Formats: sequence, C-alpha cells, structure tokens
Amino acid sequence: MDRPKTSSVRATGTSMRILTAIADREEAVSIAELVDRLELAKSTVYKHLITLEEHGIVVKNGGGYRLGLRCLEFGGIARQYDGVYDVAKPEVRKLAAETGELANLLFEEQGLGIYVYTARGERAIDFDVHAGRRVYLHTTALGKALLASLSDDRVDEIIDRHGLPAETDETITTRSALFEELDRIREEGFAYNEEERLGGIGCVGTPLETGERRNAAISIMTPISRLQPEDERRAYTESLHQTANVIEVNLAHGRP
Repeated sequence: MDRPKTSSVRATGTSMRILTAIADREEAVSIAELVDRLELAKSTVYKHLITLEEHGIVVKNGGGYRLGLRCLEFGGIARQYDGVYDVAKPEVRKLAAETGELANLLFEEQGLGIYVYTARGERAIDFDVHAGRRVYLHTTALGKALLASLSDDRVDEIIDRHGLPAETDETITTRSALFEELDRIREEGFAYNEEERLGGIGCVGTPLETGERRNAAISIMTPISRLQPEDERRAYTESLHQTANVIEVNLAHGRP
C-alpha cells in the first residue's frame, strides 16, 4: 500500500517546480512571473526562494532569480560517479578535433537524455547543447542509439512515462515507427537524426558498452548538408566507431 504524501514531500516538489521554471529561462525570473506561471501563492514562492537562496541553489540577479553555481557542483559530482565521464571526455574531445564538428556525450537518467559533455571542432555549428540539457531520447541520434541498447520492455516503459512528443515535422511520434528504427540501429550500430529535433541539424550517434555502469552514447552533430553525402556519413560513422571502441576498451580494462 502506497504511503500518503507528506507536506515535506509536497514542499520538495514545489521547490523543484520553481527550479525547473527558473532553469527554462536564460535570464533571471521574477517572483511575479513564477507566481503566474506556476499558479502558486506569492508567499509560497517567496518562502521557497529564500530557502533555496540560503543553500546557494538560486541567487538574486537584478529583479529576479537565477540558478546558483551550487547546481554546477552537484552536477559535476553526479556525472563522475562511475568513471564513464572521465574515460569518455578526452576521447570525445579528440573526436571533435579530428572531425571538426560538435561531439557529444549523453547519459540516460529516468528515461531522458542528459548532455554531460560537448566538445567543438574548428567547423562546429554554433548550437547550444551545454552540459545538463535534458532531451527526449527519441528526438536525437544519441537518444535513439541509447534506446537501441535497451530491452524492448525498458523502451516501452520510457515511452509510457514520457510519450513521443514531436519537436519538428520529422520527429518519430509513433511506437511502431520507433521500434522499426531501433531494429535498424541494432543491426547497423549507428543512429541518425535528420532534422528530428531542430531544422537544418543532423547527427549520427552510437551507444557505448559500459558494463554495469550507466547507459551512455556519443555523437557527432553537424549541419544536415554535411551528413547527407554518403562518403561524409561513412567517415563520421568510422570516427564514431573508433572512438567508442577506445572508450569501451579503457572502461573494460580499469580506467579509471
């Protein structure tokens, strides 16, 4: 039998709603805006902000609030728990340098994809994929590659929890189409994103075999025009394969 939610649990949920609303905006968010957006009492929002500010989770900025750097401290610790980040980071950086593109490392957590590291090559697109950004797995090459490494039952659980919302007209939005795509990825070893999350942007990704650590994938992001020629696509997949192999070997043989 489920235990009833206590007031402390509800309070924590309210704090998380406020933090999420602040994180969604690039500029500081006023109390009035949070009240309107979250439909909470002004006194409630104020009390939560005061508590969060005392712990460095939010800071005052002009007439509003933004996330504090304490959040970066927590995130930095979280991504390093099992060694995958430390092993993958230098290889992803090399991948970006060799291809000239934007290279990414993504972890899955609670059915969403979390960018934990990005590196920019000399011709990389100017695209905001900063560490900590969360995305639906079915909208990215990274996410689809990662989904393909999971069991069908786990994929079903993720779809049941988060759905298959569309980011663009090209996004896969049906369960049958997604499973068909995952079968292809499992056969070929690579996933592609062709304007499924943002118009004009393409991506190729592959999952990482990390043992019992965590679900992870790496990718190369590029303008769609550079992904479409067959020779370019083949070069990207070869680079990804080599990088993934180095990461997996290092993880399997004790680094760190």
